[in-house]
Amino acid sequence: MFNLSPVTFYSIACALLPCIVYMAVYGRKRGKIHNVWILIFLVYIWQVFDITGIGTLSDILSVPEGSINPSIIKGTINLVPFTGINFSFFLNIIMCVPLGFLLPLVWKDCRKLYRTALFGAGFSLLIEISQLVTTRATDIDDLIANICGTLIGYAVWIIFVKVVNVHLKHSIKGVTEPIIYTALSFLGMFFLYHPFWFYVHVLGM
Repeated sequence: MFNLSPVTFYSIACALLPCIVYMAVYGRKRGKIHNVWILIFLVYIWQVFDITGIGTLSDILSVPEGSINPSIIKGTINLVPFTGINFSFFLNIIMCVPLGFLLPLVWKDCRKLYRTALFGAGFSLLIEISQLVTTRATDIDDLIANICGTLIGYAVWIIFVKVVNVHLKHSIKGVTEPIIYTALSFLGMFFLYHPFWFYVHVLGM
């Protein structure tokens, strides 16, 4: 949950710093308003990573106390769909609605339904796979819920455009940029999101 603690600022810095560096190099050709929307997209991506608790390098390096045969895979896996539908299933749907809305709003080539759906599926799969190294559950129901949320968000964007009749000017062509931003944000969290004393202690740095 979002709060203004030092940990929050540390977390968002880990996720956004690589993206801001990338934007500083390649974002000069974009309009200022468009860059603001990209920043909104990045803050959303960070918040999802933070809420879902993606796996990080520290999760891989840490060994539970008393463990004789430590394993990289620490979480549980469920590959059978709709075996335990609960309130969190619907929360996962809601969580990805902004994704389905922001993608076609900011990036022109994401205005095709299948591309937005594929991005939502890839985004969710990235989170679920990373959670294998944590104590959280990797669940196919979460993947299904996230894709449904992305599709709902896309539908909201379609309705928004028809009702308001507004398109974001200077929309960016290409589908690689949102992928790059998401990957950079993930890598920032993966490698940096842990107090530096952890690496000093574990790696003897």
